[in-house]
Amino acid sequence: MSTKSLLFMALGLIMFSQVSFSQENVENKKEENKKIELKPYGFVKGDMVYSNASVTSFGASNLGAPQIVSSTGNDQSALGFTAQHTRFGLKGSVGEKIKAGGVIELDFYGGAFDANIKPRIRLAYASVTAGGFEARMGQQWDIFSPNNANTNNTNANMWYAGNRGFRRAQLQLSYKISNKVFAPMVQVSLAEATKEESGLGKDNISGMPMFQARVSGKIMEKYEIGLSYVNATYTELENTIEATSNTTTNPIKDTLKSDFNFKTSGIGVDFNLPFHKYFSLLGEFNTGKNLNDANLFNIAGNHSWKIVGGDVVKNDKKSMGLWFNATSNITSWLNVVVGYGCDKNTSDDLVEGNIARNRVVYGDLVFPIKHGFSFALEYQYITTNKITVLDTDGDIAHTDRFTAGIINLSAKITF
Repeated sequence: MSTKSLLFMALGLIMFSQVSFSQENVENKKEENKKIELKPYGFVKGDMVYSNASVTSFGASNLGAPQIVSSTGNDQSALGFTAQHTRFGLKGSVGEKIKAGGVIELDFYGGAFDANIKPRIRLAYASVTAGGFEARMGQQWDIFSPNNANTNNTNANMWYAGNRGFRRAQLQLSYKISNKVFAPMVQVSLAEATKEESGLGKDNISGMPMFQARVSGKIMEKYEIGLSYVNATYTELENTIEATSNTTTNPIKDTLKSDFNFKTSGIGVDFNLPFHKYFSLLGEFNTGKNLNDANLFNIAGNHSWKIVGGDVVKNDKKSMGLWFNATSNITSWLNVVVGYGCDKNTSDDLVEGNIARNRVVYGDLVFPIKHGFSFALEYQYITTNKITVLDTDGDIAHTDRFTAGIINLSAKITF
């Protein structure tokens, strides 16, 4: 199915939902207009982080959100404290047959151990619901790869270790059928594919929104399984200079003679299976190409291209991710979490120096105390494999293995 077909399908759902809202409005003229009241929620969290080796957080060499083991300075241990994982939000809804609502949620970012970290928007959207339909517009979580891990390393969130979904501005529509035995749900969204500090990005220039879709079902009002899809288009403009020249003997970089497009695409399966308070399973599997271009974080990196003999040669970056965690609420004063995640670089044109695979194993002991206050102790073991030798067929012949053990102690109070 083409991207344009998907776009028309989404627009059709918008029109259909508008008709549904209008019909509900006619049938419920007596419902009074009310002012929404937003209630605060969130948590204050302080973290102490120790690593026995050098790690990176979103590519930076710090302990703010350890994700990948660095191949340089690997024997360097470090210790730090931060409060940047704190979050604050307001949310609420009003109405009966037609419900209007809104959410705004903030967190903080900056240097890993900077006392002057800056606030930023995590979520900010308005919503309206009528029957089984809901429309949301603003910044919210992706519906591709929708689950979040139960790790205490919240700002890392198993990105670069199997998790993909992020937050972005979008128009999201959903329809669900209430049923105690099996409740199906369909979600679609038109979204902003990439993040730009200023100006227009390659996704904006393409004139096509990112498209996401998810079909899911909830069984016996507890167990949920979903299948999701993502697609985005980008345009490289005529006269763009290639990133690197083809040879050292001819170092002059060529330029594009005409515009060309490349795409992000991927599929995923997610599950949330709360079998018992002693054993609840949560996780995802996904695969795709050029996901990192759309801030669907993975170790394969961004798409690239070069000009060979006057022709554009595209280098799609492919990846495969898997993560899951099991949670056990053993007693009122002890919860245990055990998790695993793996991100594999499955690109066709690998080069020496690429990351071949990144894995994380973690365990948490969470101690709820009283009045929303809790302590948590987490240990993470991160393994990063970097390609050092390729054989004559371009397959991986050897990798260097780098490891790091991370200890995270935190205190948190929720409200």
